[in-house]
Amino acid sequence: MGRSLGVVAAGSQQTAQAAAEVLRAGGNACDAAVGACFATQAGEPSLTSLGGGGVMIHKQAASGKFEICDFFVNAPGLGAPEDAELEFFPVELAFGPARQVFYIGRGSAAVPGALPGLCDAQQRWGRLKLAEVVRPACRMLREGVRIDDYQVSCFQLLEPILLHTPENRAIFTLDGEHLMHSGDLYANPALADTLEEMAAASDWRAWHRSVIEPAVLEGFGPHRGGRITREDLGRYRVEYRQPLELQHARGRILLNPPPSAGGRLIALMLSLIEKGAGLRSASWGSARHLRAMRAAMQVAEESRVRTDLGPELLRERFSALLGSPAPGDLARRPGGHGSTTHVSVIDADGGGAAVTLSHGEANGYQIGQTGITMNNEMGETDLLPGGFETWRAGARLATMMCPSAVETLDGSLSLLGTGGSSRIRTSIFQVIVNLLELGLSPEQAVCAGRIHWESGVLNAETFDLPGGTAGLEPIAVAGEKRVLFDSAHLFFGGVHLAHRGADGQLGGAGDPRRSGVLQIVTD
Repeated sequence: MGRSLGVVAAGSQQTAQAAAEVLRAGGNACDAAVGACFATQAGEPSLTSLGGGGVMIHKQAASGKFEICDFFVNAPGLGAPEDAELEFFPVELAFGPARQVFYIGRGSAAVPGALPGLCDAQQRWGRLKLAEVVRPACRMLREGVRIDDYQVSCFQLLEPILLHTPENRAIFTLDGEHLMHSGDLYANPALADTLEEMAAASDWRAWHRSVIEPAVLEGFGPHRGGRITREDLGRYRVEYRQPLELQHARGRILLNPPPSAGGRLIALMLSLIEKGAGLRSASWGSARHLRAMRAAMQVAEESRVRTDLGPELLRERFSALLGSPAPGDLARRPGGHGSTTHVSVIDADGGGAAVTLSHGEANGYQIGQTGITMNNEMGETDLLPGGFETWRAGARLATMMCPSAVETLDGSLSLLGTGGSSRIRTSIFQVIVNLLELGLSPEQAVCAGRIHWESGVLNAETFDLPGGTAGLEPIAVAGEKRVLFDSAHLFFGGVHLAHRGADGQLGGAGDPRRSGVLQIVTD
């Protein structure tokens, strides 16, 4: 067996393989994570795109310093005419036992940040040339990859969006009419051309200004029913921030800070659990465990909608809910599927990078002839809890995405993150609780069943609850709506976790809910 180079947890074999190739080429964790993100365009083509945005948490191997690279989308509309007519319309998607309305069209596009964010982070922290980092993805996009059952299910879920335009149909169908089936060959040579041209440019920023930005303006400017202006593109910046750090008795947790919503809510739930739930003497799936999870989720949801609730009131509310579960009276509906994916990489030197990428569900269009599908983040209800017209032009949208790090006192490191719309916060929260409070292994922590409380609805996986559905009775509320899943389901996200133990051993888990893959890379 060869020397270990690192570990990758990702959402497809292709994504993980690209990271492995970059590590074998001499790249570090950042190089590998960025290479994997480009490869999601081949291995997870409906789950995210380079026309969206993302967030990376990075750990430098030498210094141990953590930093956040925020390249999520901005709200558009700077200098836009007030009377411009928008192309913005609903589509209904069905997943599991639920249905959800999303909004697409040219007017649903936010200012994308994925390409500049990935390139900027790789230039800042990587050690390979950009051409070496994009090479695996470009080969896959040209040669094609076989679509598996999970990707077919994602295609079917998003069918109204993927078939909206001839350009989309050209890459998601073989006959221009019907979505691909399992075993069909998916390819996107136009995107391979775009990435190779970008990597060959002497200055990727100048290339982006001259190639991508004009195509975005032409396709999604006010004259075409969109909101994006030249001023929006000129004002966009990749932002570097200090993580939101939460101290824990067993170590520390590093999260995505404001303007993200996800990190703040996860920190709130974890703080409530550590200080007031007494879970370290509880077992997974016990009444105490489930009641504490539900109570923390309810308090976090209330804090997001009611910003006037201070820390003391939130703790009092949590304590009251622990005594007796209460129904919710919030009017918001749970967020939907969330076409988002995540990759986590730790290299042999102890450096790490975890990236969450999203394009919403895509808006039905591509950016010019680049092969890049465009986001519909302005049609995402979870990003705009106050309503679609509450955004401020030029501002970073408050994403729920939260690539996270857990560093324990004994020196172990876990990097994790997930897609899943509003379930991002509750999925990451539950996995961290499983690790730090309940003492589960990384694989057990990821694969254990989950619940999600939102807007008065309790969603629950019951497949490994003691007593099955009856295990929920201790937290039952009369008249409360429940949505039950008898197996692990993509509704609850896909937490891909890379782990390096205190002894240097590499491991982790790819979440089976979203076709997760774990690969330990050797030379």
